[in-house]
Amino acid sequence: MKNILLHCAMQKEGEQIAQKLGLKKINEKLFNLDNITLIITGIGKQKTAINLVQYLENNPKPDIIINIGYAGSTNEEIGTWVNISKSYNLEWNIPNEEKYSMDVGNLSLLTIDKLKSLPCYSAECFVTSTDIKENVIFDMELHSLALICDMYNIKLASLKKITDNLNIKDYYKNLEENNVFELESSIEFIKLLENKI
Repeated sequence: MKNILLHCAMQKEGEQIAQKLGLKKINEKLFNLDNITLIITGIGKQKTAINLVQYLENNPKPDIIINIGYAGSTNEEIGTWVNISKSYNLEWNIPNEEKYSMDVGNLSLLTIDKLKSLPCYSAECFVTSTDIKENVIFDMELHSLALICDMYNIKLASLKKITDNLNIKDYYKNLEENNVFELESSIEFIKLLENKI
C-alpha cells in the first residue's frame, strides 16, 4: 500500500478533505487514517517549507505528496478543477539569467487525463496582475513543495480549484458560492492519482 501525504495550506481546505476521507485528527496540523496523512502547513511558501520539512524529518517518507487547494488564474473558469503540470516561483528573477525557475523545483508533476493541466506560479502575495500572457494558475505554496519533493525524491501532484481571475474582490465575493470553495470533489481525483504511483 502506497504512503500518501495530502497537503493543504489552510485549515478550511484541510478539514473538508479530512472529514470526507474519514481521517482522524492527530493535532491541529495533522490528520491520518491507514496509508493517508493530511498536513496543513499554513499559507505561503515559507510556512509550507518549514512545516513540511519538519514533518518529513520525523515521519516515514511518503510515496507521493498531493497538494490540494484554492488558486487564482489568468482566465480559467471559476469553480473548476485543474491539475498542475509544472511549478514556478513567480518572484524568482535574475535579469539576463533566470526567470521563474531555479536549479531545483522544476520537476514535472503527476497529472490525470480527466483534468486540464496548466503551469502554476507561486507568489508571496495574492496575484492581481501579471505580464504572463498564457493561461496559468497562481498560488502561494506549490513551488516550496516542488523544491522539497526534488530534494527528497518524492513524487508530487497538485489539484487546484479556481476561485478568481486575478481579482481579489471576486475572490471574496465568491466565498458565498458553495461550488467554488468546496474541495470534497477532489477525492475522485486523489483516487486516480493513487492508481498512478
